[in-house]
Amino acid sequence: MPKILIITSSFDLTCDYIIKKFERKAQFFRLNVDFFQDYEISIQNHLTTICNQYWRVGLGEIDSIYYRKVSLPDLTNIFDDKYHYYVHREIFTVMEGILESFDGVCLSKPSILRKADNKIYQLKVAQELGFEIPELNISNSASVSKTFYKKFQSIVKPISYGKIYDEKKSAVMQTNLVDKDISLNTLKYCPAYFQRFIEKDVDVRVTVVGKKTFPVKIFSNDKVDWRKDYDSLNYEVFLLPAEIEDKCLCLMDQLDLNFGAIDFVVKGEIYYFLEINANGQWAWLENELKLPISDEIMKILLKSIL
Repeated sequence: MPKILIITSSFDLTCDYIIKKFERKAQFFRLNVDFFQDYEISIQNHLTTICNQYWRVGLGEIDSIYYRKVSLPDLTNIFDDKYHYYVHREIFTVMEGILESFDGVCLSKPSILRKADNKIYQLKVAQELGFEIPELNISNSASVSKTFYKKFQSIVKPISYGKIYDEKKSAVMQTNLVDKDISLNTLKYCPAYFQRFIEKDVDVRVTVVGKKTFPVKIFSNDKVDWRKDYDSLNYEVFLLPAEIEDKCLCLMDQLDLNFGAIDFVVKGEIYYFLEINANGQWAWLENELKLPISDEIMKILLKSIL
């Protein structure tokens, strides 16, 4: 039976789903990095071994790796606060080293994800491929940014992950309309991503696995960010225009990806490219619309032995 190592976090429901669905087709070894202390990892010369109280496996036995949503462990009352960053970096470096040195199929390696998820880089590639892109301004200049959003009704969104942490919880910075009266005094310390607001007809999410595309229209009451209220969303599977599908597949090739979630807003006949999430969520769309996304993911993970 094929052996698949999943590197993720304990709260990753997508991995719960895929393990349950395919438990008779593959043997899964799940490493939840947020509980790193529950595993023993040994890298000795050319041999890497990972085990916990239930299983033990050598990296050379693994056929493929599925790298998902990693969260680092809570070190409160374990180390003084000043050591937390150091310990987290040590853990992440070990996990990254295992993934990058793995010779089998990996969906997807951190180096590929890091480059593909950089919005500035992906926008450059998307522009070169001929995607329509809303006017944008990524800047730490208050004067330049004010000039931009005086010219266009604009939204502001994170350049990277958009997560904020405090001692007890985390929050997500979402996409919002620009408040033109807000102070930009601190912008010089932290750049922001401003983009012309498109009065869209519909949102479109295109999940791509290998050479398969799964386009879905997303109907939302929120005209700025559909992610703010999942419970109110409605969905529709549809046929993506051939020109847009070809560009999506070219984008995946350029970014060296076998999986990606591409977001558009559509106005009339124009598809405006917003971004690609190289490790985006997909299971909720499979469940809502009975799309065989997980089947295609398993084909990628098992392609070396099929």
